[in-house]
Amino acid sequence: MKRRIVFRDPGQRCLVSLVLIGVKLSPALNAQSTLSLQEAVDQALRSRQSLQAEEERIGVAKGLQRQAELRPNPEFLFQNENLRPGQTYGRDVDTVAYITQPLDFLGKRKQRIAVAQEGVARTQAEVDLARIQIVELVKLAYWAARGAEENRTLLKSTLENFQKIVDYHSAQLSTGAIAEQDFLRVQLESDRLKVSAKFADIEASRARAALMQAMGQTTISGALLTEPLDASVPIEPLAIDQILAERSELKVARAAVEEAEAKARLQMVAARPDLSVFAGYKRTQLPDTRTGVNTAIAGIQVGLPWMNKNQGNRDAADAEVRRQRQMLAAAEASVRAEYLGALQEYQMRWAQFAETLKPLRDAAVNLSQIAAAAYAAGGTDLLRLLDAERARIDAELLLAQRSVEYRQSLARLEAAEGMNR
Repeated sequence: MKRRIVFRDPGQRCLVSLVLIGVKLSPALNAQSTLSLQEAVDQALRSRQSLQAEEERIGVAKGLQRQAELRPNPEFLFQNENLRPGQTYGRDVDTVAYITQPLDFLGKRKQRIAVAQEGVARTQAEVDLARIQIVELVKLAYWAARGAEENRTLLKSTLENFQKIVDYHSAQLSTGAIAEQDFLRVQLESDRLKVSAKFADIEASRARAALMQAMGQTTISGALLTEPLDASVPIEPLAIDQILAERSELKVARAAVEEAEAKARLQMVAARPDLSVFAGYKRTQLPDTRTGVNTAIAGIQVGLPWMNKNQGNRDAADAEVRRQRQMLAAAEASVRAEYLGALQEYQMRWAQFAETLKPLRDAAVNLSQIAAAAYAAGGTDLLRLLDAERARIDAELLLAQRSVEYRQSLARLEAAEGMNR
């Protein structure tokens, strides 16, 4: 059998309606621009000057690669011989002119190109890492701002409806229907809500400014954040081998190892001798005559790696290869630990959201409705009504905060996976 509650007067019926509206009310959406999570990320990737600066490094690396591919320029030499005081230049002075062309038959140019190519690959991996870090930063800031605005909206709507309750009790006080003490309690609760609402407004403004900064915006937009805070279905974890293949930090570390190995090979071939060929012309003035002899000059010039065999640079390059390999091993260990930690946090927050927070909020809402109906029917006192309302508000705020933390844990998990789902 259902219990029927009889209200003592129309004012009490109004009071119950206001409380129930305060529980179920959702703010009406004004005609304003909206901002989804993906739109925030896209704007950040377009606007962040730090990312644009990182992308310019790719042009730098490609310029160095192009320079490494160029062949050395020839050298021109012009000289005079037998210059003495009192001579006639056209009759007594010998003239020599020839061109020297450095050759690269021993693999030095090939290894320089290989080093430059590895530099391009490493730079590209570092830019990709910077892009992923910005995406993670924007996601965390977006959910923080979304949660702060949820708190502000909840407290604002609760305060607006609670003010009607204050007005109702004020009218009751003026007619002598309630004690002044009860009205003061309602007024005190209203003041507490005003303080909380003001603090929530400050926190929402601060979180919105942090989001705009993460997006690379110079002005604070008033666009409505549209992503829902409610958790979606739980996601399935990825295999650790797939994560190790996708993480940008490991791509950077692997590229650094390959670049160090290419530099070590370059230092090995740098110990080989330099080879140049030259050819030219020489005019030799014959003694005691007004005529000269024109002759050709040709030869080969070879460096002799006798004392300097590039030993120091080779040792340094080998040590750098070993260092980069150790850095790669350390990065793999760090990625494993970070992913397992992010996965555990996500799973715990999902379980907390689904198993505890939502039932807690639903119970608090139900308790508030029961307390409101009982107070209107004269079955309970004002303190119990206020306690029930306070419990409902606290449960709503707790659910919003933990929803933000759940969404942020998902963003950290996606970053730990090295990809976006």
